Amino acid sequence: MAETLLKLRAEISKRRPKFPRNKSGHRPLLRKSGWRKPSGHNTKLRLHRGSRLPIVTDGFRGPVEVRGLHKSGKNMVLVHNMSQLLSLKPAEDAAIIADIGKRKKYDLIKKASELNIMITNVISVQKTLDKIEKDVKVRKHLRSEFIKKRTTKVEAKKKDEKKIDEKNAKLDLEKKETKSEVTKQDVNSKKEKTREQIIKEQQAKADLTTVGKESAK
Repeated sequence: MAETLLKLRAEISKRRPKFPRNKSGHRPLLRKSGWRKPSGHNTKLRLHRGSRLPIVTDGFRGPVEVRGLHKSGKNMVLVHNMSQLLSLKPAEDAAIIADIGKRKKYDLIKKASELNIMITNVISVQKTLDKIEKDVKVRKHLRSEFIKKRTTKVEAKKKDEKKIDEKNAKLDLEKKETKSEVTKQDVNSKKEKTREQIIKEQQAKADLTTVGKESAK
């Protein structure tokens, strides 16, 4: 029963005409878009007047019993993870691998081939697995190279910073040494001044004592 309905659906799809959009003959941009129902008040395509383009109607559809099934008669199920894949029945269901990461996709395709589950959006299982393995290897290689370059850059930056810090430390030491020398010179000059002052004071005292003795005589 299902096989005859599938054959009938294939025949109907062969006879089914294309449904171009209204006024797509003289508007090239409308050819790229899909079917849109004509909604104009005076549109002759909507009113079915004259020899117009075909309109999407129920008569062009396939049988209800096999609508949405695969050519083989299996139910098409969108699969995102392993639990969804394991819930499928190989005799009744066919898997559609969703748009997921390459590693997840690799695991799902491999498990589906082991369980004999049909995958509708994969033409050759082995070729896709080999391609994913190759892509993953290339990606790992690029990632490792990127990490090496980044580490070398970081190390070079650290070395430059270290050199700058050493230079700054040397400059600070030189500044401190110059400051200490200046302070020593100032201290020595102050000491010399104080000695000179002391000598002058002693001379002044001596002069005063001599003057006092002479006056006493």
